[in-house]
Amino acid sequence: MHNIRAVFTTKFFMKLLFSTILIFIIFFAANAQQDQWSEEGEIEDAEVVIEKDREIELPRASRNFERVPPLPVQKPQVAVSYRFVEVEPSLRELSPEIRVLKIKEPPLPKLYGNYVRAGGANYLTPYFDLFVNNTRNKDYSYGIHAKHLSSRQGPVDGANSGNSDTRLMFNGKYFAKKHTFSAEAGYQRERYHFYGYLPSLEIERDSIRQIFNIGHVQLGLQKSEPEAPFQYQMTVSLDRIGDRFGAVENQIGLGLTAGIGINDQLKFLIESESYLMDWKSYEGEEEEEGASINRNLVKFKPYLYYKPESEGSRIEAKAGFNIVYENDTIVNGDRLHFYPYLWAAYFLNDGVSLYAGIEGDIQKNTWLDYTRQNPYLASDAALAHTNKTFGFQGGIKGRVSSMFGFNVGLNANNYKNMYYFVNSAEDSTKFDILYDTDNTFLLNFYGEINFNNGNRFRSTLRGDYFSYTTSDVEEPWHKPAYQVNLMAHYNLYEKIIFNSELLVLGGIEGYNLASNTSTMLDPIIDLSFKADYLFSDRFSTFLQLKNILGQNYERYLNYPSRGIMVMVGATYRF
Repeated sequence: MHNIRAVFTTKFFMKLLFSTILIFIIFFAANAQQDQWSEEGEIEDAEVVIEKDREIELPRASRNFERVPPLPVQKPQVAVSYRFVEVEPSLRELSPEIRVLKIKEPPLPKLYGNYVRAGGANYLTPYFDLFVNNTRNKDYSYGIHAKHLSSRQGPVDGANSGNSDTRLMFNGKYFAKKHTFSAEAGYQRERYHFYGYLPSLEIERDSIRQIFNIGHVQLGLQKSEPEAPFQYQMTVSLDRIGDRFGAVENQIGLGLTAGIGINDQLKFLIESESYLMDWKSYEGEEEEEGASINRNLVKFKPYLYYKPESEGSRIEAKAGFNIVYENDTIVNGDRLHFYPYLWAAYFLNDGVSLYAGIEGDIQKNTWLDYTRQNPYLASDAALAHTNKTFGFQGGIKGRVSSMFGFNVGLNANNYKNMYYFVNSAEDSTKFDILYDTDNTFLLNFYGEINFNNGNRFRSTLRGDYFSYTTSDVEEPWHKPAYQVNLMAHYNLYEKIIFNSELLVLGGIEGYNLASNTSTMLDPIIDLSFKADYLFSDRFSTFLQLKNILGQNYERYLNYPSRGIMVMVGATYRF
């Protein structure tokens, strides 16, 4: 309480002192001003003159345009020394007890390796197709195929022109550690009729029936190490064909393909084929022996293959030779043949390349090969291989984009013993073979374009033009002058699948030895269409139309084809 009063007294005293000093200063200033005005008196009259013409001149300042140079700086020379110390921490081993969570792999989609397809068409045509295959297995694979397609009636005299095709095939593979073993066997029975007779004749059906029984067995061994420097593949096969009239052909084949890598770009390869053939024909109803020949053919083709791995290289090439030995029915030259083998491709870019090559070879012709082309062949037709003395091929191919591709080029080949089918002089319903024992020059221009839009739409169009120059044969009998193929595939929403094919074949001229007359056949225009409707992944139905234009065209003289065929059926997968 006393302290509060002391502070209050002090503050009051200080305020009173400052107030007294301030009043004194104001009073002193007021008196001084009053004395000054009393000494000066009143302001006298005066005249002030202001001159505007006076100029103020300033001296010119000097300007210095030179930069002041920086003062030199002396850098201290200090020697710095470093010392690295390796620190090796000693930590105890960590043994974390962590449980790794594994993501469960999604189940693989189920595969249906088996399916059966059955249907029927006009001309009393039943159809059956069966495939049985194993699914995923890393050790082996196998498959069974059974098929039957027949038409009781044909284009001429009903059942007198019917045909059938029945086959049963087996195949299997065993995948060892370093090799793959393969085997296949099959049997096929085909039935035809020689219906190329005059419509006015009455023919007994059994007398014109032809039946082929074909057997096939093959064993194979292949190296299954892609990275191994030495690769090889070997096959051994046995084929046998016999017809209703007693003709039989047996053929044993040996095949070898081997190659060894010299370096990353260069390989040495060998392709070899050997065939031992025996053919017997019979004449007359009592199977009197007509002819029997043994035919041998051996091919050996070694060559170097250069394929650069770098992207900058633009050349791919093959170079070697082909040695062939044959003994044949027709002998018109040396049995040992030597041909050069050259092929090269130049890549203009990653998708387009120019290619060219020359080669010669012996084209193997067997009775089995001939009957696959013309089933109305006589059983005693002469057999001979065709000698391609020189062949040239060149063109350009590639892909313009991921969807469009093309291939345009030409073949220029010279042959000896080129074969031509003609109607037999003894029986015009059967065909014989004429050989041009001299030179036949064949010029073939071709062009192909294809469009591929994944699994939805695919199409291919190819055209060929053929020009024959014969020597001993007047015309290239039953050889086409031009051919056009168009194929298209369309998948509509994975529900309906359309397939169509167009074949145009023209410029075919036939020759009948019995009447010594030639006939220009009408152009062949064969359009087919097929549609599959998928109810599910396992069941579907189909509709197939063949020869939609309904032309009874003739591929071989006096043998018209059926008109339009309509087939319906279903497919089941299991």
